[in-house]
Amino acid sequence: MFFDPTPFLIITGSVIASTSGFVKGFSGFGFAMVFTPLCSIVFDRPREVVFVALVLGAIMSIGVITEVRHEITKETAIPVAIGTAAGTPIGIMLLGLIDVPALKLIIASIAIVVTLLRLANPKLKIVAGVKPLAIGTFLGGILNGCTSIGGPIPALIVAWQNRGIGESRSILVAFNLLSYLLAIAVALGTGVAQLPWLLSGIWLFPPAAIGTFVGTHAVRHISKETFGNFITAVVGLAGVAGILSVLKI
Repeated sequence: MFFDPTPFLIITGSVIASTSGFVKGFSGFGFAMVFTPLCSIVFDRPREVVFVALVLGAIMSIGVITEVRHEITKETAIPVAIGTAAGTPIGIMLLGLIDVPALKLIIASIAIVVTLLRLANPKLKIVAGVKPLAIGTFLGGILNGCTSIGGPIPALIVAWQNRGIGESRSILVAFNLLSYLLAIAVALGTGVAQLPWLLSGIWLFPPAAIGTFVGTHAVRHISKETFGNFITAVVGLAGVAGILSVLKI
């Protein structure tokens, strides 16, 4: 349990948090993609893990949003806000309805699908405009609400629209921050999450922050291709381990 962890859980949780932060610091996203599947196995409390991932993700996103705030435009902010606000509460409602094994299976499956997409690297192109962005953030909001792993869908949308790096980062960070904060508020307001969960995983923030700092500086010394392969391997293994844990293998 996050509030009263054993020494083993403290060490394991800190390693997972720092690794997840390292991935986020290097690539700008991916914290929950590593954190949620692995912590769901270790702590065996997937609903609380999802909520803790939302809280940690929101804290880290607040720092990043200050960096990219000048890249945020009215043209992209409106569809992102509408899609995220519509999708996230639906995800939270699903979180309260899905049983533990099914939730762990969904989380693990998303990790595997993301891995396969990275390996396939499909060269698709989506027409420019706000409609695909609104749809992508709507679907991402649903996944963020019930699994905390909603970033891949908006990330694929902006990539397939061939948006610039600065614009893409601003869209993804804004989506994550808004969805995280909204999911936290809705989960607490509806009783899907318990109030103590708001602080139960805060002890994981220091290792996550350290990992993010190291990852940010590691970009200068590690090739993106090498680390991209590393991210793919970590996320894929997390998904496989999650499915095995559900099947009790």
